[in-house]
Amino acid sequence: MTDLILKYLSAKKEIKIPGFGSFYQKDSPAYYDEKSTALLPPGKELFFEVDFNLKDENFTQFVSQQKNLSLSESQSKIVELTNYWRSTLENKNELDIPKFGTFYVNDTNLVFKGKRFQTENPDNFGLEEVNLTELKNNPKDFNSLKTSDYKKSNNKLWWLFFIIPTAIIVYYATQSPELIFGKKSFQNLNKIKMNKIVKKDSLKKIPFKIDSISPKNTTNAQK
Repeated sequence: MTDLILKYLSAKKEIKIPGFGSFYQKDSPAYYDEKSTALLPPGKELFFEVDFNLKDENFTQFVSQQKNLSLSESQSKIVELTNYWRSTLENKNELDIPKFGTFYVNDTNLVFKGKRFQTENPDNFGLEEVNLTELKNNPKDFNSLKTSDYKKSNNKLWWLFFIIPTAIIVYYATQSPELIFGKKSFQNLNKIKMNKIVKKDSLKKIPFKIDSISPKNTTNAQK
């Protein structure tokens, strides 16, 4: 019967169970589950609103069609199910419904913690659950995805190591060559006058120049 409820929910988004209450689903954002150490993608989460006096025939008709039963037979199946749920809550104050979630009584309130389930909604971009523990214990797959990117990044890094120092050297070589090559030993050579030789014709001064370099009764439990 729970499978039929889920099937109905997948098409209608909400289901009213006569004599028990209404289950409905809401969008649930991605979040980190500490118990399973997994990052869960966006999906759906079940919520519940209690109403033991609820009367509705939509689900009864659905069961009749799916199981090829009469309406009275379908109604009997549903009453049998809800009586079991209610008696379990009265006796144990807790009820776990597989694939749905868990009910428990807190003082006089009935609390329901619904399960999450993934959907094929295109808005989720096909995201899947990521188990961080497995990723930590098996880093090979993760590393293999990054190998090519690492190599590309590494090549770019080596280029930076080569270009930056070269640019610095060129800059200082053009602007302040003495920081690299030291002071010129003969920087004032062109200012030195030549001594005259005592001859009839005196020699002209010869100048010397060195050029420089160029980044909301039912309370739905919260996570």
